[in-house]
Amino acid sequence: MTWQAVARKEFDDSIRSRWLHGATVFFVLFVGGAALLAFGLIYPDRFKDASNLFGFFLDLGIFSLSFPGLLALILGFIALSTSYGSITEERETGTMKLSLSLPNSRRDLIVGKLLGRGAVVIVALLAGFLAAFVAMVATGTGISYGSFVPMIALTVLLAFAFVSIGLGISAVADTNREATLATLGLYLIFGILWKPIAEGIPKLLNYVAEQAGMGALENVTRVKIGLFLKYLNPLRTYETLSAQVYYGAARGRLLGATTGETLVIEPVLKQGIPPYLSGAAMMAILLAWIVVPVVVGYYVFQKQDL
Repeated sequence: MTWQAVARKEFDDSIRSRWLHGATVFFVLFVGGAALLAFGLIYPDRFKDASNLFGFFLDLGIFSLSFPGLLALILGFIALSTSYGSITEERETGTMKLSLSLPNSRRDLIVGKLLGRGAVVIVALLAGFLAAFVAMVATGTGISYGSFVPMIALTVLLAFAFVSIGLGISAVADTNREATLATLGLYLIFGILWKPIAEGIPKLLNYVAEQAGMGALENVTRVKIGLFLKYLNPLRTYETLSAQVYYGAARGRLLGATTGETLVIEPVLKQGIPPYLSGAAMMAILLAWIVVPVVVGYYVFQKQDL
């Protein structure tokens, strides 16, 4: 057996456990149902364009709401649920030694589980987008493929990122209970706590600089640091890149920014997108969330005694 066989086994197991069926039904109802509801019942004919759902971003300064953001939150939870027990469950049931007694290395096991469980989430996700496509065609909705297809690709990358995060946690954790608690805690940080933490760190740095006699940080410097820290969150990175697909880079970078941040950073963005806020930088962050967790997990897993 090789990583290909491990990936095939993980995918087949999801079919036998009906996990793939359940996830597929959910995404079809959520993504496809949202498209059917929006373009079949809610929007009048003049608003029947895919961008009015998949490019829906409501930013009121105090809070922001977007369909890509909601999709990312749900997708992150499902992807983590798919992968967080992938190693710890086998370790606790004793099947880990059996898996490694075959011609499989630990690397084969990690790579196979990443691709196999990632495929489960992505197949279900693509079924949802296919249902949305059918709904839009049936309701006569305009579809800009130059925006719709890149957004699907970004969503697939986000799914892989959260599968990788869950797998990395599972490889590091000693028990399934530890993996569960770590996964729930990390999801809470991504979904709720990341933004206030990212906004608080520049304030803390400013306080430290003042106490050290270095003087206060420039306002624009604090805002730049805060925005960059926010973009390290894969949920925010995905949402920002999705906004860029529909509305351009400058407007995408202002998504979710506070009123004060917008007043400070908007003149900077008009002069050009800084390298650390560029599309390439955002994409690098998203790809890093795919690579780094599973590499760290493999490094720890490789040294563990089973």
